[in-house]
Amino acid sequence: MIKVSAPGKVYLIGEHSVVYGRPAILASVGKRTYVTVTPSEEISYLDLAWPEIFQTWTKKEVLAITEKTLKLWQKGNQKKDFSQLFSFIKKNGYEGYRATILGIAMKNLGIKNGFSVKIKSQIPTGAGLGSSASRAVALTKALAELFKKKISLKKINQIALEQEKIIHGTPSGGDNSASCFGGLIWFEKRKRKTIVKSLKKEIPYQLSNFLFVYIGEPKKTTGELVQAVRELKKEYREERIEKIGKMAYQMRRALRQKDFQRVKEIINETQKNLAELGVSTSEIEELARAVKKIGGAAKLCGAGGGGTVLCYFEKKKKLVDLIKSFGYPFWESELGVEGVRIEKK
Repeated sequence: MIKVSAPGKVYLIGEHSVVYGRPAILASVGKRTYVTVTPSEEISYLDLAWPEIFQTWTKKEVLAITEKTLKLWQKGNQKKDFSQLFSFIKKNGYEGYRATILGIAMKNLGIKNGFSVKIKSQIPTGAGLGSSASRAVALTKALAELFKKKISLKKINQIALEQEKIIHGTPSGGDNSASCFGGLIWFEKRKRKTIVKSLKKEIPYQLSNFLFVYIGEPKKTTGELVQAVRELKKEYREERIEKIGKMAYQMRRALRQKDFQRVKEIINETQKNLAELGVSTSEIEELARAVKKIGGAAKLCGAGGGGTVLCYFEKKKKLVDLIKSFGYPFWESELGVEGVRIEKK
């Protein structure tokens, strides 16, 4: 038996704009996904977030589903429309998604034997905190350990990105990078090169006074929201994407200089641009306005459409009292924690 965990992530800045080659700053968060794998005759999958769905396949079935899913992804990528893919992977309790992330790991790692997977995650689904990325990273590392495959973190990250494409279409790779490597990272996906740079030397202190507020599960997936932004008029979209991209550099400088007044301004301005891209909600907007009114900052996490709001204010008690008045569940979490790791059995 092997047990591995990987953290979730939060974008301090860069949601959506990172898909278009602009830089982002991400931090791993102190909520983790735990994956336990054991040898087995067949291949089975149980995610305790959905305990009623226990799925078992033969290796042949997993690879057949994987092949079909990958063909749908290729078709969607050519057409810039992944609706057929998303429809397929959701059927039968997300069977297409679950079997395919296993199949991708098996093909990349050269796994020929059966195994059983059990997943327990502290990260809310659809919260914008990288729940699927943390599953992909932890699963791939766990299978590599179980079958004694020597593999680098860089390769685990590459496999996790392939798995992420199945549920998100054309993800940037930022989520899985933060989950895999941990810490605070600068992420930039250029045409010919992806930059993943640790900011530990530049920003060596721990970020505090950030609270996560859970608004509710989004009605659309990340892939669907990314596609909705892609379908906006190009000039309108690019203007807002460009603003967020420029503010990423400003955020990096402000964090380096510990200019938290500027950090707050950037967070609030980022939320304004994300709302204009159509990925916010009335609930998020109401909370963001209230936090801004008391002198704090708030922005949606991840793709948007609901999920989690990241709130920041130096006077934590005042922020906590405000959030309590809304009645939403919230929590404080460390930012910049350790990446994927093997757990003690």
